[in-house]
Amino acid sequence: MSGISRISRGREQSRNFQSNPEDRGKEIWLKDGDQVFATPVATGEDNDANLDELYLYTFQVGKRWTNVLKAEGVDTSGVPEDANISHKFALWVYVYNIIHTEKRVDDWEEIEGPSGKKMYREDVNDYRIVSLGFGMRDATWNQLVDCHNDLNGLNKGVLRFKRTGVGRYDTSYQIIATPKTDVIPEDRQKEIKDLPTIKDYFMERYGKFNAPEGANGNDSSDDDELF
Repeated sequence: MSGISRISRGREQSRNFQSNPEDRGKEIWLKDGDQVFATPVATGEDNDANLDELYLYTFQVGKRWTNVLKAEGVDTSGVPEDANISHKFALWVYVYNIIHTEKRVDDWEEIEGPSGKKMYREDVNDYRIVSLGFGMRDATWNQLVDCHNDLNGLNKGVLRFKRTGVGRYDTSYQIIATPKTDVIPEDRQKEIKDLPTIKDYFMERYGKFNAPEGANGNDSSDDDELF
């Protein structure tokens, strides 16, 4: 179910009824305090396959956390009964940079934050996927809807995605439209048509589950990245 209005209708109806760690794929994995500055490829309009919703099982295999897509055609017979099911929305964006509070990679550039605090900029300049939970009472999702309404289309401006918190129960996300004027480089815009749909990407990445002796290709080494 793609598009701002279609997903929102689905959420309203639901309320009425009451990987390999070295292979991060195209998803953005944020830690506490990280900020992503990006222009969405997704417009938010109906039938835009660059924005969609999905369900993921999350559970441990050995010492690692694993995601498996909950969707038609995916064999989930090996998923534990107590696995957590998360409902997320995901969208393609063009990421300009990510601002970190800690320097975890040598080539991140040290910069000064608004309050004089040292921060570290990771230049990305590439297409990535942002996937987030809807939040309590759809708080996170509604921020994206506000950006769509304020900009008259998600792809009309630069958004900031910020994570605060380190675990499942104390993590929140902020999504705001910024005054930045960056645009996707003209020579990169032709790549948009070749991006897989959100559904296809997650099916390819999380649509298979084999767990030989506690290993799985869908896992992540940091459990706080999953929330």
